[in-house]
Amino acid sequence: MNSNCVSKENQCSINLAENECSDGMCCFTCVIPPDNAHIGFFKAFWKSGTGASCIKMLIMSEGYKNELYDSCKFLDFLIYKNGTDSDLKMDLRCCVYGSRPKQCADYPDRAGESLYKKISGPCIFNEYTAPSTYKKLVYKREWQAYYAIQDNIDILSNIFVNLDASAGRELLLKANGVYIATVSVGNTEKDYILIPINKQAQKVLYTSEKHQPIVSIRQAYERWEEKIQKNLQNHYGKDWETKLKSAVEMEEKDAGKRCNEDAACNIKG
Repeated sequence: MNSNCVSKENQCSINLAENECSDGMCCFTCVIPPDNAHIGFFKAFWKSGTGASCIKMLIMSEGYKNELYDSCKFLDFLIYKNGTDSDLKMDLRCCVYGSRPKQCADYPDRAGESLYKKISGPCIFNEYTAPSTYKKLVYKREWQAYYAIQDNIDILSNIFVNLDASAGRELLLKANGVYIATVSVGNTEKDYILIPINKQAQKVLYTSEKHQPIVSIRQAYERWEEKIQKNLQNHYGKDWETKLKSAVEMEEKDAGKRCNEDAACNIKG
């Protein structure tokens, strides 16, 4: 990826709108099947969101290959002016939110399933805003995420609300951290406007009841431990601790017996 933008004096900021699901990152990542098969047959009758095909998410980290994700077909991506000042707001939301499939409605607290697809996973925005020590532990690296908008006036005209596409583009390029870069998409290269995704999570609303913002590795470990214990309880029942201990002892006893048998065989041979 190459930057081809001349530096400009920053004159405004661009931030997420304070609305439900306003970060929208899960609508880009691998938990959403790239062919939108989780939507089912009726997807053909619904209008695509403004983010379809022209908005991507770019993940960058030093020493690693860039990762580029397509958006869900039904993701609406809108940019508008924040009142009378020059600041901009981004609003990302599902345009079929009220009729979204079970996989999306249950994400990320419960794994949603269909005949062909299953989506599950952590809230990627919470993972992104987690402390660097946590990200290095889980991802083995720190990473920066960007919304990547194809630099095309026709596309931009579908994204800006109450703003002329050309004027909106110029204003967007003056926002803090925003720049144009050439990104390889398949066998072609296209110019994208990159908007850094703000890590400040205080004003973003969360739909997840169980996967709340990560503030420490200890908190994350306790969450993992709780999930493991729940799985053990589902497998062994209420007395899972006693049954687990018995299963471990039996396994070690069997392993010891096999070891003795092998040793006896070796001596005999």
